Amino acid sequence: MKKFWVSFLTATLLSATPLVSTSVIADDDERQYQHFKPEPAENLQQAIMNLNKYNAMLDEIVNGDLSAEDMAKVHELTYTLEVALARLSKELDVAANSLEEVHLGSEQMNKQRVKGFGKDYLKTLNHLLGEHKAHHDND
Repeated sequence: MKKFWVSFLTATLLSATPLVSTSVIADDDERQYQHFKPEPAENLQQAIMNLNKYNAMLDEIVNGDLSAEDMAKVHELTYTLEVALARLSKELDVAANSLEEVHLGSEQMNKQRVKGFGKDYLKTLNHLLGEHKAHHDND
């Protein structure tokens, strides 16, 4: 019976060893790659604001020498840029679907469909292109 318990304890300790090693490695990885909480992009306006702000920051950094501190800052700000781009992508998908409805409505001579979906499409695109359009309107 004593032999059974020695074997059981040995097997238990040996099987637990990889778990300890794995958690130590995971802790080391977490220290090496710190993750940051991104700014939210709950709507198109917030996404555009974040893109403008964080793109300006990225532009300034990538035009410099790229020190280790700069690289850490780039790592941090990319989280917010990724979230903003995901929101922008979602909004553009919705706009593309609205435009397709406008297209189909025009083929069917369906005025209500064209007006409704056309307004949805234009609202998103005008918001997205507003700053760019205003820039060219001043030329």
